[in-house]
Amino acid sequence: MKRLKLKWLLLGSLLASTGTSFMWPLTTVYMHDYLHQSLSLAGVVLLVESLVMIGGSYIGGYIFDHLQVNFWLQIAIGLSVISLLLLIFFNGWPAYPCLLIINAFGGAIANTIVNSMATLITEKDSRYVFNMLYFMANIGVVLGTMLVGIVVKYDIRLIFVITFIMFIFFWLIARTYYHVPLNNSASEKNVPSKHVHLEKTSHRHVWLIMGLLLTYLAIQLGYSQWQSNLSIYMQSLGISLTKYSYLWTLNGILIVILQPFLSFLEEHYHIDQFYKVLLGFILFILAFISLIFAKDYWHFVFSMVWVTIGEVITFPTVSSLAAQLSSIAERGKYQGSVSIAASLGHAFGPLLGGIIIEKASYEWLFSMMSILVIFATIICVLIKFMLFNSK
Repeated sequence: MKRLKLKWLLLGSLLASTGTSFMWPLTTVYMHDYLHQSLSLAGVVLLVESLVMIGGSYIGGYIFDHLQVNFWLQIAIGLSVISLLLLIFFNGWPAYPCLLIINAFGGAIANTIVNSMATLITEKDSRYVFNMLYFMANIGVVLGTMLVGIVVKYDIRLIFVITFIMFIFFWLIARTYYHVPLNNSASEKNVPSKHVHLEKTSHRHVWLIMGLLLTYLAIQLGYSQWQSNLSIYMQSLGISLTKYSYLWTLNGILIVILQPFLSFLEEHYHIDQFYKVLLGFILFILAFISLIFAKDYWHFVFSMVWVTIGEVITFPTVSSLAAQLSSIAERGKYQGSVSIAASLGHAFGPLLGGIIIEKASYEWLFSMMSILVIFATIICVLIKFMLFNSK
């Protein structure tokens, strides 16, 4: 039986991330400027897309734990391929949002399965695997968002063509190289009864995973403000949209620089994963607090630097810890839970932020996000020290 190789998992992640990054920056603009729909309707479509991705993440985790992984992964990627092919020819209203949501559903299933398959890589430590997956995904984001501005000048439909081609290659790689070993989680159900204890994650591990996911959700609620409400806030302060976009360029550059350095440290030094993720939580808290006082561009640059460092430390480590803490038979379930927490934050973060801004102010929004992450972090730390440090 052929073994799953990390290099093919990373290449698939790069293709999927680059293709997706061609699509998401233009969603609102395309619906508003090309399809002449309201911004509020575009927001509703994005909310539905995020909710569908939550369902896809759950289904992806279930597939990995209970069904034939290779077959269903190809079906999920195939769903994205078909929707992207149709988008080339049918990109008006309401075909565009419908096909966009179908693509997101297939992509969420595939992403969760790929993240779950990463737990099967034995040639490298799980910390290294998830760091590299995160790194390649962000390389894809940098490439996609950088090239989309060039491509869109010629014909916006080329975006759909290029994304379609990338997902075709992703499907071919998954079909050819994503070989799941026979001792994967789904086959564990056939082992003798003396191994049945492997099928459930211990209660204290479940509690710690829930604490991590709660904090991760709180962070994603705050992080989503950067991608939505913050651009409007910066414009109200006289800071241009172009300068706002430069912050995301800075974010991508810092991730590309910092992630290999962090992976090097992980390979050569023993770093306690809980204290590492705790450092990431603290950096996010400091970044959100700094936004309360940000009134000029360089303060936003300062805050973005701290957000990015926190992101590089936190996001892959949450997935790695979920893999380490979960049992063999529930790896898909908890990798799916990580994706669900992120999707929930992106689904409801902009809406929650908008309500707080309308009822109070931006300063109140940043204060509430900071308090939320602080509260969740305290809960996570209490779970860790009450359940794991007690004799």
